[in-house]
Parts: sequence; structure tokens; C-alpha cells
Amino acid sequence: MQITEKVRNCNGCSACIVGCRYSCIHMVEDENGYKQPLIDENGCSKCNNCVLYCPLYMPVELPLFETYYEYDEQYYHRDMPKVYRETIRAARAGNHIQFVGTLCQIAGLKSLMGDKLPPNVQVAPLYCDPEDPKRPECAGCTFWKK
Repeated sequence: MQITEKVRNCNGCSACIVGCRYSCIHMVEDENGYKQPLIDENGCSKCNNCVLYCPLYMPVELPLFETYYEYDEQYYHRDMPKVYRETIRAARAGNHIQFVGTLCQIAGLKSLMGDKLPPNVQVAPLYCDPEDPKRPECAGCTFWKK
């Protein structure tokens, strides 16, 4: 079963990829150009880790942000699983980390870290919409925003 059958309105944060024990998820672009997870059914053990780390399926609480970084194309085409893993490793090593990302990406990081970020991890939000660079969130972000 594909994740999108359980999780409606996937925002493409890629947290499911990091949560997968068997590395059988990768992102593909849909007909609208949005990234969606695709599971290799032959490698999947049906453990549901991918769903348990999804911030839409298991909502996380986002703080209210007063300021946002400007829209910047470089942040939207990063290898998010790699960024999440590096951030988590550095945080566990006790390093001070500033994670810059969209609200979807911040929710993905919080989901992977158990919804509580340690004090050495600071998050900074990016404006989300390239069509309206001052809009802080996309439609999918409203599903978990408190």
C-alpha cells in the first residue's frame, strides 16, 4: 500500500524516507510537479514507520513564528532526507544547529525527533510559495498548524 493511500494531501516533506528502515521509499514528481513518496512494494515490510513519521498522519505542534526568511529557490531542491539525518546527527552530538526550512520541512524534522526539539536545535521558517513569496504557508501546512 502506498503512503498516499493512508496520508491524504502529502506535502512532500520526505520524513517518511528517513523513517523507513528498509530504504524502500523515494520521492517522485506528480503531474503537478509536487514531490510524492513512492514505496518499492517488494522491499516494504509493512512496518508503518513511514506513516508514523509523517507529520500529517501523526501531527506535530509548530511554534508561531513572527519572522520568516525570504523565499530562496536553493532551499526547495535540497535532499531533505540527507538534511534531516545531518541535523539529527549534529544535534545528538551536542552541536548547536540552525535548521532553515518551510513549515512542512520543520514539521518533518519535529516528527523525526519526537515532536520535541532539543535546546541546541533552532528552527527558522522560510516563506513557502514561489508564486507569492511573502505567503508563509502552503495549503498542506494548515493541517497541523496550531
